[in-house]
Amino acid sequence: MEPQPPAAEPQAVPPAYRLHPPTGVTWATALGGFAAGGILLGFNYWKWRQKAAAATVVAAGFVAFSVVAWLALITPASVPAVVFLVPQLLVGYFVAKWLQGRRFDAHVAAGGGKISSGVGAAIGLGFGALMLGAFAIWFLSTGINPKALLDTQESVDFGHGQHVFYSRGASREAAQDFGEALTRGRYFDGTVATEVWIAGQPGKREISFVGAEGAWDDPVNVDYMHELTEYIVADIGGKPVTVLLLDERLYEKKRCRLDTAWTCSPNP
Repeated sequence: MEPQPPAAEPQAVPPAYRLHPPTGVTWATALGGFAAGGILLGFNYWKWRQKAAAATVVAAGFVAFSVVAWLALITPASVPAVVFLVPQLLVGYFVAKWLQGRRFDAHVAAGGGKISSGVGAAIGLGFGALMLGAFAIWFLSTGINPKALLDTQESVDFGHGQHVFYSRGASREAAQDFGEALTRGRYFDGTVATEVWIAGQPGKREISFVGAEGAWDDPVNVDYMHELTEYIVADIGGKPVTVLLLDERLYEKKRCRLDTAWTCSPNP
């Protein structure tokens, strides 16, 4: 009987699927937030037939995305965007390595393919654009004056929902003085959420108040605004001062000016 050659060991079959690498997850997170990074991690878990883990990381990504978006909204405009970008980059990378790094390396060692990090970046960019578009649609649906976004970045909180927003050259100290004067004048009385605005510097000061529908055409209300302005004008830099009466969507309805006299346009 002739000797037989030893049986060949079975060759391992490389995985037939490709996975997103940690660098791709990082780029997706940088450009599309934690939600985009979570989607890529979820894709990998799905390929590994771990559907519960996939759903968990995607949900966690959207929760983290919502938290960061909320922080971005309440953070003053003076805070640079890098404050949010760098932590997202680091967290996205290290979470991807912690959750999937070893398994991804084993996948590649077994001959499995990986998806280009550029694809992850494109997914992040696309998701970010989608979220911005959704926000733009929502904002336009509210009918709020877009210019108001620029003037509502910095504020002083006087409690009970009472805020003084300052912009266009007005300082935080001016906003503080304005709010304190409104408190003494009982405009800020702690009973209702109220927002006012102050802009410009003394000599070109501009203050804004929001009124209910038609309040700008009510002579009694316009006279009250005149009296209130006379009361507080010394605390905000003196005359002249421009007073804007806004509707609830922050569009200007009447413009008054206190100098040697009180004049309004259009007239009440």
